Amino acid sequence: MGDNQTKREAELALIRDVAGKCKTAVITGPAGARWLGLSTLGWVARVDLALPGNARTWGKAYPDRIYRGGVIRPKEYCVYQGLRTAIAVRTIFDSYRYYGRMEALVQLESARWQHPKLTAGYLLEQTALLPQAKGLRQFRELIGFSGDTSESVLETIVRDRLLRAIADGRLRGVHSIEFQVGFKIEDAYGTPTVAWADALLNGFIVIEADGAEKTSGTAGHVANAIDVERFREKQLQNLGGVFYRAGWEQARGDAFIGHLQRLIDAHPGTRQMANRLTETRREWLEALRKRFA
Repeated sequence: MGDNQTKREAELALIRDVAGKCKTAVITGPAGARWLGLSTLGWVARVDLALPGNARTWGKAYPDRIYRGGVIRPKEYCVYQGLRTAIAVRTIFDSYRYYGRMEALVQLESARWQHPKLTAGYLLEQTALLPQAKGLRQFRELIGFSGDTSESVLETIVRDRLLRAIADGRLRGVHSIEFQVGFKIEDAYGTPTVAWADALLNGFIVIEADGAEKTSGTAGHVANAIDVERFREKQLQNLGGVFYRAGWEQARGDAFIGHLQRLIDAHPGTRQMANRLTETRREWLEALRKRFA
């Protein structure tokens, strides 16, 4: 079993254990997000709890839980898989209030990727259910900023850093930016397949959000996974792409935007790569699912 899977199961076991000891409380924050099946920025090491009808901080201090003040009304929570859990928009809002912007953005984009009906407009409507608490206006702005193309935490981090750097002028020369763009290629055996650019600048600069799963062994034999990735990268280069691979350290590091700027400066202008798909990744995955159903 992969290390990440072990940690995920430990998170859920922690949530079940704490909830079992606090049956009148509602799980919220990152623990609530994990129980609802959403990604979180970090591993859940303690459970945030709110008490219906109680506006004050309550309970003793424990290492595995934290009691939050603020009223949580019946319309803001439900029973999900046996546990009282805040609805998605409330648990993400509490994550924003107590853990910050990036934690909430990861959860928002995870929710929007998994559940197509959770458009920005729909989520903004759902904020009408929330209390008029500090940070609500900024949280609504974050919903508008969020996207529905990020399949992983790292993709959210990369997307966020790119868009913010472009907006504040730190990344120049970007004439277009797209996320999850597909290209028809052949695998090492000559079988038609699709390679996806996690981010695409100016139509040809491919940014790969290279998560740990590909080299941890959780996605199969490490050497095979690396060979497949290298072959895929070569195919995209043959289609006219300029490739930049960003792992966790690169994407979160201070040098990330500077490296991209030098790449853009060395390859200015725009051009379109060959064999581009017109389908979105969501549409492509749905067609694939129906084909093998």
